[in-house]
Amino acid sequence: MIAIYDHLIAILVGGVIILLLFNVQRRTQQSNVERTMMYMAKTSTLEMGSFLERDLMNAGFNTPPVENGVLEHNTNGDGITDTLVFWGVGSAGTRTRIAYGVTPVDTANIAGQQTPLYQLRRYERQGADYVEVGGSPPILTEFKITLLTSGNLSTDIYTADKLRVKMAHAVLPDFEDEEHLVGYRQLYWGVTLDPPGLQ
Repeated sequence: MIAIYDHLIAILVGGVIILLLFNVQRRTQQSNVERTMMYMAKTSTLEMGSFLERDLMNAGFNTPPVENGVLEHNTNGDGITDTLVFWGVGSAGTRTRIAYGVTPVDTANIAGQQTPLYQLRRYERQGADYVEVGGSPPILTEFKITLLTSGNLSTDIYTADKLRVKMAHAVLPDFEDEEHLVGYRQLYWGVTLDPPGLQ
């Protein structure tokens, strides 16, 4: 009888140890996945920011002083810049009209609130039509381009000398455990640009 109890206790202790090791392994794996997701989100945000910076530094490319470098700028009721059209450098390296269009695509739970997710699309004018040539993943929670004077005051397309860009990306969800979604996080990126073509 004592031998049976010894075996049962050994089985229970062994089972508990195996469950503890399995739980430690699962949490370590989950932590590594979250760290990788955050790294990829940061990389994506920085790549998008770098692309926007290069593209918008060419705003007003080869524009004579009597013309506007920025042709159209519109911000919707949520503060999102949904349209921006400017003279820039196209894929062929020549002066062309570049258009940014931002459209809502979905919503996500961020800090307990349903937040719209947007996608940025980049168009180049080729002939009489605009052709889509790039864009962002559909994870933007904020995209705002403010037109500024040389003194950093908000202005319109006729007197814009600088562009202030601010965007935020939703980061894939955090999990408290496999069943409980904590919610999305956001990564912010911003810059104020002084394109030579807008001077």
